Amino acid sequence: MLKQQLDNIIKACFFTKNIISMEKETYFHYLESFQKLSIGLRSYLTYILQEEKFKRKQTIKPADIFFNTTVFIVSGTVRLYFFGEEKEITVHFYPKNTFLPHMNLLSGYFKQELMFEFLEDSVLLGFPEKHIANLFKLFPEYWKLEARISQSILCTLMEHSISLAHLDSRRRLENLMASWPELFIVSELKHIANFLGIHPKVLSQLRSKALKR
Repeated sequence: MLKQQLDNIIKACFFTKNIISMEKETYFHYLESFQKLSIGLRSYLTYILQEEKFKRKQTIKPADIFFNTTVFIVSGTVRLYFFGEEKEITVHFYPKNTFLPHMNLLSGYFKQELMFEFLEDSVLLGFPEKHIANLFKLFPEYWKLEARISQSILCTLMEHSISLAHLDSRRRLENLMASWPELFIVSELKHIANFLGIHPKVLSQLRSKALKR
């Protein structure tokens, strides 16, 4: 039954003249940087992919979006943070053309609420949870794809943890300014300061000095 459904999806993708959107082409480009996609997997994903739009300053819980590790940021910037006792702790920022971390199952391990904030009007691309079982069953390469994306996201978090432990505040700030200057346009300075482990006033002073060089 599943095999027949898959065959029908592939045929539909080949014999219709529908043009795959630029957003989906970008999505597949980044997926294939982790794992080569079979024709069947690419066709299935093309069939099930959905867009979801979010407004600037909108906040959601991880459970409020697609439940998988291949949720892609088509446009916008997303902040991952903890919220508890009227205090926010910024964990990381995610720009467009990256995959959001799969945090839904982790939420139960923390006392604070884990949240996503959209720093700009944003668009996500993903698919409903109901398709996960089919993907694992029909496509042996899918588990490798999910694992590699998860590992990449974990490495990013580990690199930031290492920088907090071993770099001084000036180096942390300069590295961020060099790699992602646009973040300072879309994010409040207090969130960047919290992410870097620097007091907002100190961050302002260090940034002013860096910009004058």
